[in-house]
Amino acid sequence: MTAAQLATFGEPGMRALRDGLAAQQVGRNAVAIAAYRRALQQHPGLAPAHFNLGQLLRDQGDYVGAAICFEGAARLRPSAVDAWLNLGAMLERLDRYRDAVAAYERATAVGSDDPTPQMHRGSALLALGDFGEAAAAFRAVLEVRPDDLNAQVSLAIALLAVGKLAAGWQQYESRWARQGVDPSSRFRGPLWQGEPVAGKRILVWREQGLGEELLFATCLRELVAGGAEVTLAASPGLVSLFQRAFPSVAVVAEGKLKPGTFDWHVPIGGLPRYLRRSRTDFPSSSKYLVPDSSHATRWSNRLDRLGPEPKVGLCWRGAPAGADPLAAGSVLDAWRPLLTLPNIHWISLQTDEGGSELARAEKAFEVTVHRWRGENLTADLESAVGLVWNLDAVVTMPPAIAALAGGVGIPTWQIEAAGDWTAHGEARLPWFPATQVVRRPAGAAEWAMTIERIASDLQRTFTGGAR
Repeated sequence: MTAAQLATFGEPGMRALRDGLAAQQVGRNAVAIAAYRRALQQHPGLAPAHFNLGQLLRDQGDYVGAAICFEGAARLRPSAVDAWLNLGAMLERLDRYRDAVAAYERATAVGSDDPTPQMHRGSALLALGDFGEAAAAFRAVLEVRPDDLNAQVSLAIALLAVGKLAAGWQQYESRWARQGVDPSSRFRGPLWQGEPVAGKRILVWREQGLGEELLFATCLRELVAGGAEVTLAASPGLVSLFQRAFPSVAVVAEGKLKPGTFDWHVPIGGLPRYLRRSRTDFPSSSKYLVPDSSHATRWSNRLDRLGPEPKVGLCWRGAPAGADPLAAGSVLDAWRPLLTLPNIHWISLQTDEGGSELARAEKAFEVTVHRWRGENLTADLESAVGLVWNLDAVVTMPPAIAALAGGVGIPTWQIEAAGDWTAHGEARLPWFPATQVVRRPAGAAEWAMTIERIASDLQRTFTGGAR
């Protein structure tokens, strides 16, 4: 904003506003914050002071304060698209997705033909689980920007989330363009595009994260049953598990594949496009992971020493420690109704550093969540499967642990994260039928209701009664 533009606001608060701008430009943020606050005390109608203060508070992690400032700026200047967009972003940070959608709708209304607000609106609708409206929003973006790769991938997620599998998997191929990768150039030879595989040699190679790899690996049985000679280039930590799961598949660690000739190659995430085109294409059971005897016995001995009560694994966060707790998964304090269930031994399946959170919860709830020093469930997936194999149930957010539990086939309650598409609209994961999907409505306050539901399910499962 120029000095001439500033002058149109009148004198009260203008000097403080200019001081704030000067300080912000040279990175003296604390001075700028104080100046903007002073400006607003003198002249509450200074929209630039609201907006700039909101930016600085956002950068400090004060999302509540930032949301208040951006809302003030938007109310004072209703045609300011950036104010509504920033307000929406802060509301999402605060797990207030419905309010965020309303902010993005205001931005859409004043934003002329710019599809950016519609893209943000679609993402917030995904988080709310309103996949139909989200798909409509992404299609509106693509009408204006047909090459918008984020909108293309997001549309795929929205379609898959409601079980529109054929269209969803087709749209899912746009992930490669977003990554700037040509999958056909990964290996010599053509990509497999659903041709009959009898008598053919096909190379399947890993992509995406560990959870997706475990999910998509359930398609390998169809290739083998179709008569293909299958080689799988897998994540190193999964090689031995996959070798036991698929004895007729040649499993090698990614990066250690020896030169060979294949009729086709295909990324593992490309298999569902041809093998999971409808709900009936999923097998009735996808249990396929088995631990080796040494790990199974070691964990059996450990857990037996705890007593005869049920052992239930717990993974309460689906993102690295230090991430925003609402976006990352859950706040462990909200799990009180579950952790205080009587006569259950809780076993930590957390794969990141969550010790301080656990210690705080144990003290507050007067419970014990068992974990063993020296065990790294992220690095040693054989140990993780050996542990899960010996549990009676698992309650988890949807990182790789959820897929491991699903692959082992034990009763699992998976809390559906914002925008998770893997259930395809079903009450149980089609990929892993032993896994129940617990949908949490957006909003931090909804954790209590979600956890209470799981607690009641566990109570019925292990005691025959309800809370």
